[in-house]
Amino acid sequence: METDKMSTASSVGAAERRPLLQALVIERRILFACTILVGLCTFVWIAAVCTEKWYHIEGGSGIYLATRGGYFLYSDSGIWEMCRHVFYPHESPAMKHNTSAHTTPRPFDITGMKGDTVKNCTNYLSTPTMKNGKPVDPAYDIDVANYVRTTISFAIISLFVMAMGCGFSVYTFRNPRYMFKRLAAGIHFISTSCTFVVVQVMMSAVDHMKKNLKYIYPHPAYHYFHISFFLAWFVVLVNLFAAASFLWYSRKRKGDKAATDELAMADEPTIIGR
Repeated sequence: METDKMSTASSVGAAERRPLLQALVIERRILFACTILVGLCTFVWIAAVCTEKWYHIEGGSGIYLATRGGYFLYSDSGIWEMCRHVFYPHESPAMKHNTSAHTTPRPFDITGMKGDTVKNCTNYLSTPTMKNGKPVDPAYDIDVANYVRTTISFAIISLFVMAMGCGFSVYTFRNPRYMFKRLAAGIHFISTSCTFVVVQVMMSAVDHMKKNLKYIYPHPAYHYFHISFFLAWFVVLVNLFAAASFLWYSRKRKGDKAATDELAMADEPTIIGR
């Protein structure tokens, strides 16, 4: 039986196999590029998760916070921490001694005011300090903390899955059997799904802040996504491309459809035993 398979694969002439060999070279280059990119994406993912540049909330010239005083300027946020910059104006001596001198604060402008800009950071993974049953930090919200726990969980899972997918991708070059390429494609698809969940949960968290947390996202502030967010999207797209590439090139090529005898033998049916 083995002799018949070898003779069938070897009966194809060199001229007929030349296009197959050229296609094999292109395939190897694409899969090799995917493997390298997935390996680099593990480090890109670590950089994206550990930096505080996922989204930026901009307050322009200052937005007055009626509940706590001060003027919201802007905030930068990572996956688990948000740092807000708030301006607190100085009171003049006349305003300190004459209560009638107090005027209504300008809601959207701090131009010409003298004061201090304070940076307040909120870590949503830590347990908040409570007073009268409420967090002392007005920026701490239990729903945002739940979003953060979800993103952290999927971020860690996706990191391990990406490393596993990179290892299986390397193994496909040592063993060209189609089933290992399909396994690598499946792992890349799982890492695509996990990283996509992180991006979507982050977008949902920002939308929740905009609708419900006026202290963090006061009107008429606006937001835009920063470099870490786009790095995360880069990781998602690379893993998706790797999954599609390994799946596309995992077709069986037996007999005269294979570029070499080795590939023809690798894709022949086999019994996996002990």
